[in-house]
Amino acid sequence: MNEVAILIMAHKNQEQLELLINNLIGDFDLYIHIDTKSTIDKDELVAKYPDVKFYSQYNIIWSGYNQILCPHFLFSEAYKNKYRFYILISAQDLPLISNEAIKRRLKEEDISYVVSDKLPLPQWKFNGGFDRVQLFWESDIVGNRVLDRLKRKVICNIKKNQRKYNLRRPLYKDLEYYGGSTWFILRHDAVEHLLYFTERNPKYLKTFKYSFCADELWLQTILATSDCETKNEHITYLDWGKGPEHPRTLRIDDYDTIINSSHFFARKFDLEVDKEVVHKILERRNSIT
Repeated sequence: MNEVAILIMAHKNQEQLELLINNLIGDFDLYIHIDTKSTIDKDELVAKYPDVKFYSQYNIIWSGYNQILCPHFLFSEAYKNKYRFYILISAQDLPLISNEAIKRRLKEEDISYVVSDKLPLPQWKFNGGFDRVQLFWESDIVGNRVLDRLKRKVICNIKKNQRKYNLRRPLYKDLEYYGGSTWFILRHDAVEHLLYFTERNPKYLKTFKYSFCADELWLQTILATSDCETKNEHITYLDWGKGPEHPRTLRIDDYDTIINSSHFFARKFDLEVDKEVVHKILERRNSIT
């Protein structure tokens, strides 16, 4: 068994997911969650990659509750095998350095990477981030049935009145809340504490239902208020400013900036948008040690 598990959240583009698997398999143990609404053929992948753990438990809605439950589930599954490190990425990520370089750097630095800063964050909308969890949001209500539209309307009215009358949902047991990037590298002690905390506090995760983008809050809050040693540093290169997407779907004209970054990974990539940059980055990282 490898010392490092890589947990991957996938929702589209099977060709790109397989490319990522082929560049990581063998050096890392892979745990991959495929969105339940995805067209990715899970059965085909299970047959093709028998050593990879595949799951399809959650319908992932951007900004919704399942963006918390899914990584929590993957950490729980991987923890059963007691790895030294656990890396959470998406299937639209690419590694920028070789597998050996990733393992070597983790061993040398021997620390968890979690971007976490105390709320309120001046760069975040919605009351510096607090309204993400203290207001009721409609993120988890999808579909166009009459009942779905009614539910969204009710929750939107609740949120409107919360703002009007300054009514807020209470924070969990007066915790100090922290926020940051969704993507992490966790040492074993951090995952152990994370799962211990959520097991001992079963209502904690439930407080994020009907929240907004709380995948950038839940884990950060647990670990930043613990004794676990973490490095407040991004593991993944992203471009939030250039557009047209936010974060930007990286293209060949981003190549030089990407490879000159000091990150483990970069995102997001899409073979349907620009396959040249994907293959060029992988060719480069596989040519260096």
